[in-house]
Amino acid sequence: MIQRMQTVYLLLSLVLMFLVFIFPLSELLVGENLIFIFRYRGIYELADNAEILIIQSLPLAILFGIILIINMLSIFLFKNRMLQMRLSIFNIMLMIGSIGLAYYYIYIAFNELNATVHFSFAAIFPLISAILTYMAFRGIKKDEKLVKSLDRIR
Repeated sequence: MIQRMQTVYLLLSLVLMFLVFIFPLSELLVGENLIFIFRYRGIYELADNAEILIIQSLPLAILFGIILIINMLSIFLFKNRMLQMRLSIFNIMLMIGSIGLAYYYIYIAFNELNATVHFSFAAIFPLISAILTYMAFRGIKKDEKLVKSLDRIR
């Protein structure tokens, strides 16, 4: 049901999390000419317009994939509000965990390569997505309270 505001929030959250798969999360600069790019799959070295994988981050890629699947599931579970609320809370926890894991990989690479880090705009997408999912949770909870109050009247 796209007319529900919480569904719009979940859809925007889904789009933002999908964009994490497209855009790099940060750049690591070592010296003047050595550039590393951190994507969801790992840290890549830019060499002659080719990306060479240096550090793999498979757990982060799996976590982002699970977040996408749960987000899509909760959009289509609009008839089961309690399950939708539980999935939303679980998804928020996974998003916060993915933020921590991404910054852990960046911190490890920062120390290992002795580089300067420049975050891209896509680095805040999981945080914005978590906020949107929380707003959707509040809308779902409001709907559930409304349905329970109507049941009480009967």
